[in-house]
Amino acid sequence: MTFGFRNSLLVAAGVAALLVGLVTLFPARLALAWFAPPGVVAWGIEGTVWRGRATELVLEGRSLGRPSWSARPARLLALTPTWDIELNRPEGFIRARAGFSLLRDRQHIRDLEAAVLLQTLPPALVPIGTAGQARISLSRLDLERGWPTMIVGRATVNALDLPGVIMTLGPFEFTFPDTPGTPVGEIRSVGGPLAVDGRIELPALGRWQFSAELGPGENPPRELIEGLAFVGEDLGGGRRRLELSSEP
Repeated sequence: MTFGFRNSLLVAAGVAALLVGLVTLFPARLALAWFAPPGVVAWGIEGTVWRGRATELVLEGRSLGRPSWSARPARLLALTPTWDIELNRPEGFIRARAGFSLLRDRQHIRDLEAAVLLQTLPPALVPIGTAGQARISLSRLDLERGWPTMIVGRATVNALDLPGVIMTLGPFEFTFPDTPGTPVGEIRSVGGPLAVDGRIELPALGRWQFSAELGPGENPPRELIEGLAFVGEDLGGGRRRLELSSEP
């Protein structure tokens, strides 16, 4: 029994050493060519999968910034390769600890800090025509098949411009509390012409539900007050309830 247990430990140690060796020596340029999702390219790649950097990372034709990465070797033993990643941009930055499971289609991001202009992000992340400055601070973001299953943290968006909306809105604050179950975010206006008190829920893969009370905020222009009359359900006093979801 002792001999078998010792052999198992030796095998596990050998596998771990092999994984570390592969990650340490495997060229980052080759890894990107083999494994990068469609629409992702990088220029000026230096280093290995273990540690490296690139001049530019591009998603669907739009630059995400200058990336650098450094692996966390201890996470290989748990079969969840993890890296410290940083993206530097002329107008902001993104920093996080990100990894994935080798056994299931799950990804995890920890200690995400970012300051970005929404209009500089690819359409896959932000709808075309959206503009504004966002500050994001998430202690935890878990994804399964690319869809969020846990979000903990907060974000703020200033001077938000939306497609089809003739005036700038905001600022807004998004808060995701550390609670089990379905990810739920609270949305609040913190000034501006439109008062918002709402929430967004992600009940299952590919599904979302949004509900909010809207009303005149600080010094609302006449166009906003008149436009609210055509939005959602009338609650009286100039307030409206808007409900949207991914389901028809």
